[in-house]
Amino acid sequence: MTQYGIQLYSVEQAAYGDPKGIIEKIASAGYKYVETAGFYNLAANDFKAIIDGAGLKVSGSHIGFDELEKDFAGIVNYLHTIECDNYIVPWANWNEEFFLNIERFNKYQPLLKKEGIILQFHNHSDEFEAVGPNKEVPIEVILKETDIKLEIDTYWAFVGGADPVKYITDHKDRINLIHLKDGSRSGEGCPLGRGEAPVLKVRDTALALGFTMVVENECYTDKCVAEAIECIDFLNANNK
Repeated sequence: MTQYGIQLYSVEQAAYGDPKGIIEKIASAGYKYVETAGFYNLAANDFKAIIDGAGLKVSGSHIGFDELEKDFAGIVNYLHTIECDNYIVPWANWNEEFFLNIERFNKYQPLLKKEGIILQFHNHSDEFEAVGPNKEVPIEVILKETDIKLEIDTYWAFVGGADPVKYITDHKDRINLIHLKDGSRSGEGCPLGRGEAPVLKVRDTALALGFTMVVENECYTDKCVAEAIECIDFLNANNK
């Protein structure tokens, strides 16, 4: 059966109160990987024990540049402890820090590579729009002026006007991970199968290309765990 990961931001509303219990529920639902969005104030060994106990692996970690600049060695040690080799910058301010973002990518990519960690960037719709001082398209500049990998959030690419199936195919050499996500064209997220994004076409293409697929569902209510389970149930019900 096809394996899926989940971005833990999807269940953040519940997980901060009970990270062990929620991660165990995620594993029981059939997810095989987790992608972190914070570590619930847990020491690396304690977080690793929860992941191991649930029979999961860490496919990547969303961590901003600020944390890396404050404590590079500490972040690297944490990622090594939890056996995570994908450092994913989750967001960037392109209006005010366009050139600084590119400088940071080029500064930290070789430093992380020496530690066995791959620097990646997770897009939103902004990266497909002309922004910044010179009205350039950030995703195009990243591809041209850096060697980092892209974790393509296929839903936000869709909202930004790209064809996500074509995009991940055209840029397959720069991609290891993708986000499977759904929602309206206008930017309102929802569980997989309820929205307008071509989720199953993306899934089938990503599977053929050998990408690790990470589900993300933006939910800020007590329904977050139920919706995360709904997402993987939808994928499994629509397996080829």
